[in-house]
Amino acid sequence: MNQAVLYLFFATLLYSFINVGVKILSHLPTSEVVLFRASISLVICAYFIWRKGGSFLGQNRKILLLRGLFGTLALFSLFLCVQKIPLAVAVTLINLSPIFTVILAHLILKEKASFLQWLLLLFSFMGVYLVRGQTDPVPLLWMLLGVSSAFFAGLAYTCVRVLRVSEDPLVVILYFPLVTIPLMGPLAAHQWILPQGWEWGILVTIGILTQIAQYFMTVAYQIETAARVMVFNYFGLFWAVILGWSLFDEKLSFIQLLGVLLVFACLCANYFVSLYDKKSIIK
Repeated sequence: MNQAVLYLFFATLLYSFINVGVKILSHLPTSEVVLFRASISLVICAYFIWRKGGSFLGQNRKILLLRGLFGTLALFSLFLCVQKIPLAVAVTLINLSPIFTVILAHLILKEKASFLQWLLLLFSFMGVYLVRGQTDPVPLLWMLLGVSSAFFAGLAYTCVRVLRVSEDPLVVILYFPLVTIPLMGPLAAHQWILPQGWEWGILVTIGILTQIAQYFMTVAYQIETAARVMVFNYFGLFWAVILGWSLFDEKLSFIQLLGVLLVFACLCANYFVSLYDKKSIIK
């Protein structure tokens, strides 16, 4: 199996456990959870860059700062959705990021996709409509916030693709906390709730697992084209359905489950089309 695919699959598994931790801490302000996550990432990144004797500031600082900004907006929106709506719905929305990555890679990086690929991506949006539910639909505000999170994540991944030839993955990741801490710090201080007991352990675990997942995801997007690996983000959908049901008693309707399956099927089909279409962007 492709090395980038293995990296991305592992990162997706870790993100599933991270989302569970965020869901457990729903009583804490989202800004506080994001701040803790960024602070731990800053310490870990700085340490390993220092050990390697590398540059902390990188070469393409403008794109690095944009990657940090887009990543911050994506993570804040995602954590807020995870805390407020069913886990499977939130994860389905954030997993739209590969769709936006392909679109942005087409517009910015000139990576070409076939007509069939675009059609499959369109059908995946129909799946998102079904995921919202019919009898007791998820509020539109949260759906839009989740889609916004995916869009910002797509922008962040596109920045990673731009930086693949000039920057060490650790430097790319470092710029996330460098931007997040100044942005989230004042908001977290205003909303602060002191964590109690085991909550500290969950916050630290979220930070460590996110750092590992972020590293493997960054490497995956640097060594492979966006469309070739993006579909493997969607394996997190099944983890979200299982974990949401077993840990938080979040039962999805038949229509919502159908939507999850439609999204997954469309992206899997897009992946296999990209493998065999000579005009696809993976060539």
